[in-house]
Amino acid sequence: MSVDKKGFKDRVSNVLAWGGCLGFIGSLLFFVNDGLVINRSEETLWGLAVYLGCALINYLMVGRFRLLPWRDIE
Repeated sequence: MSVDKKGFKDRVSNVLAWGGCLGFIGSLLFFVNDGLVINRSEETLWGLAVYLGCALINYLMVGRFRLLPWRDIE
């Protein structure tokens, strides 16, 4: 039985990719659930900022933005 060991960078990259994606999806759910653009636009912008910030950190760490977290690092 072979175990594929990933490095620390790969694991942190996975956490950042999924955390950014889930943060953005969560902010969109607040936006859709409330239905008022004025009340939830700030939360949506914060979610987008977290998503793009995590993507930028991933780019600096592993050389890919990883906007879609289910895509593997090449």
